[in-house]
Amino acid sequence: MPRPSSITLSLPPQALEADSAAPRTDPPARQERRSRLRHRQLILDAARNEFAAKGFSACQTLDIAQRAGVPKANLYYYFHTKENLYAEVLQPLLEPLHQASQVLHEDADPAPALSAYIEARIQIVADFPLRSKILCSELLHGAQHLPAAWRAHLEAQNRSEMACLRSWAARGLIRAITPEHLLLFLGAATQTYPTLGWQIALMSGVAQPSSRDLQNVARTLTRMVLAGAVPALANNPAQALAI
Repeated sequence: MPRPSSITLSLPPQALEADSAAPRTDPPARQERRSRLRHRQLILDAARNEFAAKGFSACQTLDIAQRAGVPKANLYYYFHTKENLYAEVLQPLLEPLHQASQVLHEDADPAPALSAYIEARIQIVADFPLRSKILCSELLHGAQHLPAAWRAHLEAQNRSEMACLRSWAARGLIRAITPEHLLLFLGAATQTYPTLGWQIALMSGVAQPSSRDLQNVARTLTRMVLAGAVPALANNPAQALAI
C-alpha cells in the first residue's frame, strides 16, 4: 500500500477522515499478480486430484484445465510442460521426507529413532494423502517421471538410511536384518492408507481415517518393528507392547 505523503498530513482533519473512509483499491499490477497466483493454485489443486486419480501417463492436461476452470493455454503459460506441473505438485513432499530421513543416524538410539521415523512417515501421509498416493504410484512404476534432482535426493536419503541400519546391526543395536527390506516394509506399510483407502474403508467401516486411526497405525507398526528388530525388546515383548 502506498505510504501517505507529507502533503496529506497537512490537510484538515475533515479531509483526512474523508480520505480514510474512501475505499482503497489495489494497483492494477497487484491485482494482476493476485489473479495469476489464484489461477496457478487452481491448476495445482486440480492437477493434484487428477494425478492421484489417474497417474501421470493417463492424466490429460485438458482434464486438469477443465477441473481448474481455466483455459488449457493457462496451464502451459504457468508450468510450460506436464512434467513441470507434476514436479510442482509433488514438491511439498520433499522437505518432510528429508526431515523424516534425518532421524535415522548412526549415533541415535534405534528404538526412539525408528519410532520417530515411523511417526514422521505416517504424518506425511496424514498431511499430504493425495500427494503421497501420487508418489507411491510413481515409485511403483520406476520413478520414470520424477525430475533427476528428485531421484538423486531420494536415492541419497535411502543410502543414508541403509548406512544407519547397517551401522546399528554391526554394533549389535538391532538384529542382523537386511536394511533394504526393512525400509521397503516401512515405506509400504506407511503408504497403505492413501493407496488402499477402499480396502481400509471396507475393513473399518469409515471412509477416511481419523487422526486417532493414524496414531494407532504408527503405534502398531512401531511395536512390530521394535519387537522384531531391537534385541532388547524382542526378548521382552511386554516392553515392546508398552510403547
